[in-house]
Amino acid sequence: MRIVGVSGSPRVGGNTDLILQEALEAAKAEGADVNLIRVSDYHLLPCNGCMICFSTKKCVNEDDGENLYQEIVKADGVIMGSPSYFQGVTAQMKIFIDRVGFLALARGRKDFVEKVGGVIGVARRSGVSSTCNQMVTFMTAVGMIIPSGGRVFAIGREKGEVAKDQEGMDSARHLGKMMVRTIVVVDGL
Repeated sequence: MRIVGVSGSPRVGGNTDLILQEALEAAKAEGADVNLIRVSDYHLLPCNGCMICFSTKKCVNEDDGENLYQEIVKADGVIMGSPSYFQGVTAQMKIFIDRVGFLALARGRKDFVEKVGGVIGVARRSGVSSTCNQMVTFMTAVGMIIPSGGRVFAIGREKGEVAKDQEGMDSARHLGKMMVRTIVVVDGL
């Protein structure tokens, strides 16, 4: 079983990476192979809305979009994490959602249906709910299953500050465990 964390933060080692790692470590303790993917490590162009992917099943952008898509396809579970920038996901996460989402829809959702997904939003004070909602909306649009505790809210601004949010960190660990347990149930059906 493979679970990937997808960080939409442009800040390497920041609060989003830290709390995603916490969730992934909990999943690993339950027996999953885990990997953290940082969207900013990939060369991704924004979706231009041309809809050509619906006829060709490929994106016209020549970048790392297909490689990133395949990383997600290989996973049984995906935990997306983003800091809140002006009450929503970062530009990096939005490009991920648009590019991976359009390819998933163009390819008939078959690569994502019944994949298990969870989200983590991090904010200084506000915006975490709308940030999580954007990621959850993506997951439901492509047919993913969201387990109990599948949406984590965390508070932190300065690098490492999220570790002081005990409830957020506990919720991330719970998410990691529930990801594994849900994948086991889905795979058994």
